[in-house]
Amino acid sequence: MPTVNLEHILPRGPSTQTAANFASIKAQWTDPSDILTILTIIGGDIIQGALAQLVSSHPRPFTPVAFSFGWVAYSFSAVLQAVGSRRLLPDPDCSCVLIDVSSGYPRDIKSWALARMVRDHEIPYDKTTGLTFTFFETLPKQTGVPEHDWVYITGALTILLQLGIAVIPGALFGNWTILIVTFGGNLLAQAQAIVPQWRQELWRARPVDQGKQEVVCLTKGNGSAYVIVIKSAGHGLRLGDLAGAREIRLRSTVPFTFLMAVLWLVHLFTVQGVNQNSWYLLAVGGIGMVQNAFASGVRRKPSAHGFHIKEVAKVHRHKVWDALVAAEEIEKKVGLCLVDTFFPGGLRSHEEAWVEQKKAEYAKEKSMRTPKRDMEPTLDSVPILGREADTPKDHAVSSSPTKDLLN
Repeated sequence: MPTVNLEHILPRGPSTQTAANFASIKAQWTDPSDILTILTIIGGDIIQGALAQLVSSHPRPFTPVAFSFGWVAYSFSAVLQAVGSRRLLPDPDCSCVLIDVSSGYPRDIKSWALARMVRDHEIPYDKTTGLTFTFFETLPKQTGVPEHDWVYITGALTILLQLGIAVIPGALFGNWTILIVTFGGNLLAQAQAIVPQWRQELWRARPVDQGKQEVVCLTKGNGSAYVIVIKSAGHGLRLGDLAGAREIRLRSTVPFTFLMAVLWLVHLFTVQGVNQNSWYLLAVGGIGMVQNAFASGVRRKPSAHGFHIKEVAKVHRHKVWDALVAAEEIEKKVGLCLVDTFFPGGLRSHEEAWVEQKKAEYAKEKSMRTPKRDMEPTLDSVPILGREADTPKDHAVSSSPTKDLLN
């Protein structure tokens, strides 16, 4: 039987090939420069959510969203959105509805900030059953200027930490390329966030007229455990306009996003040239990715979203109908306007009687506030100066058009 020549089949020998493979793996773990380019094109949707959460607002141009591996992918998706849907903000990740209390008209919430406020609203753990109404009133502080919370501060500290890590290879080995790439990435991230369309998409709405009140209900719909009632008393923005999220068209958005995509592509080529001390750049991008993901999904208070409101009352009942009745006692028409939302299949006899009673009460109040037409001044009741002197008695104008028709 002929012998098999292993050296002819495996000229280098199996042990030598294994050693070569381990050497390649060791080199990759020693200096993982090849993986950096791949990482820069993933995670664009996370960055879009982080920008929507922390985008700069006047008069603060700083946006605490750190440089990470997904910015190249996001820059090209931003161009596609600016050309196609003409929106920079992502679609709301919470399905909810706004109901105008005065008219009872429901509207799907398409505003990112408003939907996030509904999503982030929390109720006590012992009140997860039944229905909870939380009543708020707006504060005089300008809507759309978020307060600095721990998410904002964490983003700023992350950027400083990235710059600190990038300094290490320069101080130890004289390799300042990592610092240049890190600083340039954070600078491009700030430039991406200063597009004026960000703020206009978030806060495009008419202000509430002074002396007028607007009361709206925010809820996830039938089956939701809570309802948010916001009363705007002469200040703030009209939340009904905000919920519509109308399309914004700015001529500067498309060329600016295209320019940013080109600059991010140049940044990607620069990252490809990093072949030493790659672990430092990998640490910088990894920290930034964690911050982006955290900022994109974390729950925040209404003031951090830009809505400055204070809680004035809270009602909880284990039965939905009892909660509607209790809410009606605190604010008129709140419970009445939500009947169709929580009871789309119809009401019982005593519930229908309650609805008809409330409608009759509000109709009576409206008729009492409306002045009677016969008490209003008319042209017939107000004398016109000089009319009798200029008109001959034979052709005098009748004081009542009805008499002329009868004669």
